[in-house]
Amino acid sequence: MTTLRLDNRSAYELLLTLLVYSTPQWVDTYDVGPGWFARMDRKAGPDLKDRISRLTAGCENLLLPLLNVAADLPLPGRADALIDTLAALEPKEVRLTLLGYYATRTRRRVAASLIRDAADGSRAAGQELVEAAADGPECERALAALLRYSDEEASALLVGILRDWYESVFRDLYAEIRPVLDREAERLRGRSRELPLEVFLREVSNGAEVVQGPGVHEVALFPTWVLRPSNIIWEHGGSLLVGVAIPPEHLSIDPEAPPDRLVSLASALGDDRRLRILRRLTTGSYSLQELSRHFEIPKTTLLHHLAILRSAGIVRAGPGTNGKYGLRTGTSVEIHRLLDIYLPAIRAEPGRATRDLRY
Repeated sequence: MTTLRLDNRSAYELLLTLLVYSTPQWVDTYDVGPGWFARMDRKAGPDLKDRISRLTAGCENLLLPLLNVAADLPLPGRADALIDTLAALEPKEVRLTLLGYYATRTRRRVAASLIRDAADGSRAAGQELVEAAADGPECERALAALLRYSDEEASALLVGILRDWYESVFRDLYAEIRPVLDREAERLRGRSRELPLEVFLREVSNGAEVVQGPGVHEVALFPTWVLRPSNIIWEHGGSLLVGVAIPPEHLSIDPEAPPDRLVSLASALGDDRRLRILRRLTTGSYSLQELSRHFEIPKTTLLHHLAILRSAGIVRAGPGTNGKYGLRTGTSVEIHRLLDIYLPAIRAEPGRATRDLRY
């Protein structure tokens, strides 16, 4: 039987803020928006920004294996404890972690022995690892660069980045967002007591498919502020780590500002190509290859637009690399509802006649 654990570790948000910042090419898929990236640029400074770029090369998956370390921290799972833990590890262990040696996702693609051979300097193993485990050109560059570092260089680069990110950026940012995260964690705990696990996961993940595969005995769920509107689902041993985006209605926002969800939907729909994709999906579900062939555009370009539509909760994707994309129901109704909430009803002035113009 699968059990549920509600987590609220600052170590998770530390990693996810760095992950988001290291992927500015996906700025329009994050609710935090360009203004947040500009603010983080000012706080981080050019040297830290350059080191982050050298480590991640814009690959959002490079930092994800560190969630394993964060999940194993004793409660409360503080961000500074994560940094201290990584600093105390043998450099070889740090580099193996980044290479995915302890990541279930990577180990499904390549053998553990291959990862270790690559870390030990085998060029053939390194090339095979990059080809099999990388998700796109950014991740190929990141893995290739990581294999060129020594264990000590990779460990020092990562720990130095995390320390400086914590001091320059995260500590102040977390002070701002912690009340929201704490409040959302309490809300999730209450909601989890009211619903069956499957129904609860479907609700809090905005309809994402949270598959509890063989060997998973625990779902460790936590709220995330920075990754909105996306979720993160990561396997760690017998646990499934599920980070769920805080819904717009539970964020502390200016009452005069439009709901983040409305802005996200409007932004996702405000592109001719994405509207054409949605129209195509009204006729059925299609794979990335099928959509690329239909629209005669590269798969990488199409994947970018689909990522935006998925992040906005308009499009769903089936499991696996060949999963088919389809429309989620209820989007048009949700847009009307959000507009009705945000825009006050317009009423005619008392005693003023109205008329229809008919020709």
